[in-house]
Amino acid sequence: MARRCWALTVMAVAAILVGHAQSPVGRYHLQSNIWVNLHQRLMHAARFKSAPPAALAATDAATWARAVDSYRTFLGKRNPIFDDGLVAMNAALSASGRELPETVPAAAARALETAMPLYRSALWEHDDRANRFWIAIAAPMLALAGDELSEAHAKAYGTPWPTRILVDVTSHAWEFGAYTVGEGDTAHAVIASTEPAYQGFGALEALMHEPSHAIVGATSAAIGADLTRLSRELGLRPMANLWHAILFYTSGELTRRALARRGVTDYRPMILGMYDGPFRGFRPSLETHWQAYLDDQVSLDAALRQIVIETSPSKK
Repeated sequence: MARRCWALTVMAVAAILVGHAQSPVGRYHLQSNIWVNLHQRLMHAARFKSAPPAALAATDAATWARAVDSYRTFLGKRNPIFDDGLVAMNAALSASGRELPETVPAAAARALETAMPLYRSALWEHDDRANRFWIAIAAPMLALAGDELSEAHAKAYGTPWPTRILVDVTSHAWEFGAYTVGEGDTAHAVIASTEPAYQGFGALEALMHEPSHAIVGATSAAIGADLTRLSRELGLRPMANLWHAILFYTSGELTRRALARRGVTDYRPMILGMYDGPFRGFRPSLETHWQAYLDDQVSLDAALRQIVIETSPSKK
């Protein structure tokens, strides 16, 4: 089995290197798609004001700026994680080849068609090279540790791991460099190859963290449903991002273990850089109670109950 996985990995990486920026690895499919990359760049520029391509001449820079302005109008206040139209559009672009899908809304299609020649000439080679490199590093890790990690996550959450996971590797991916849509058996992730936290061994954690969003929720599904129940039972209101901290901790710790079994003893999970930020105050409870749960020393209910008691700021 290991020999077969390794052979498939070599074939997948070879396909990337000779020009096919797609890599199927088990339940995962990693790709670098030009339309998705342009869409993500335009969304990021429109919402977060990322810099325009430096290589563009003045006239072309003005054309690019108009495309970004059009995208800003098209986007409005919508979020690609929660807006059904944007979710469907990204899925259509992901499945496309050279031609822009007819289902793309007219306003977005005009901006994409205007920007595409500029993107292809000034940026795509750079973006695609970075994406291919990221895939070439991530694919072997997935082939050799992905099944083990998928099973470990399914066990931790008491929920089957998605079997169809599409990953679009891009230069930009909304606000934090990665996001996922879908639920249950299907997940569609967008991960930025340029985000430092997701590079190297961090790519493996990102590839486990992102599909977790298909089965873990804030108030429902895995973790969320239990937090909602415990909130009622205890008369406490858990912190709104507690579920996400648990998700980060789970993927980070399980990835750390998988890497340690393969000789990597110094991996630092992403959450370690977040305890002074969004997850302030969570570390003692997570490292005590959630760690004990992952070590099979306490039940899920016991771990979550204690975490809610220790981290909730006040009564409901």
